[in-house]
Amino acid sequence: MNTAEAGRLLMHAAAFDNRQPSATAAEAWAAALHNIPYDQDALAAVARYYSTPPARPGDRLWVQPHDIRTHRAAIRDERLDGFVYEPQPGDENPKTYLRNLRQQKTLVAGGHRPAAVRPALPPAESDRMKGTLALVGRTIPDDETPTTISPLSVACPQCAARLGQHCKKAGHPTTTPHTARTRVANGEPGTDPNAERAAEQRRTAAAAYLDSLTAEERAELEAFQQQMRGAS
Repeated sequence: MNTAEAGRLLMHAAAFDNRQPSATAAEAWAAALHNIPYDQDALAAVARYYSTPPARPGDRLWVQPHDIRTHRAAIRDERLDGFVYEPQPGDENPKTYLRNLRQQKTLVAGGHRPAAVRPALPPAESDRMKGTLALVGRTIPDDETPTTISPLSVACPQCAARLGQHCKKAGHPTTTPHTARTRVANGEPGTDPNAERAAEQRRTAAAAYLDSLTAEERAELEAFQQQMRGAS
């Protein structure tokens, strides 16, 4: 925070302890809190300090910059209690995962929720949706036969859903079939060779990136993996 913001924070503290803020004090506080923003959490840190009784009667001192740091950090850490990472759509490699994890933690610590991102449809499903929308309002003659075969007419090679049953994703039935099932229903191989090659390239790139992680980044990644295993 800058000198003007530190001055406003001192004025806020004065409402509790009747101190007399000065320009000199504002400059000193700004220097001590140069990497702490002037925000609602900084103001809340003052209230938390004065709402907490001292260890011994008569030991209460005026709130100091280090108290602002300590209580503001505690406020933000409490919001992360029970934090669960929200995976983003698409394939996440370790680099994008760590970036997204830090962004989500910063948002949650600040009292916000990560924006929900609607996952994009796979190319095959996107094309099918466009074709379905094109038929809206169109009268289909009695002698017109469907040009596509329902994915439910075949077993799903990915989740083993039987004929006539919906696919399951994350253990729950979904009306959106797996891409492999759609391909088999249309007489295509269940696995797209190009997609397999792309997946292998992503795995190779992810392995190379893992080798380049620092010890701190590895520890952060392992801690998250342990959290996810515990949640499951």
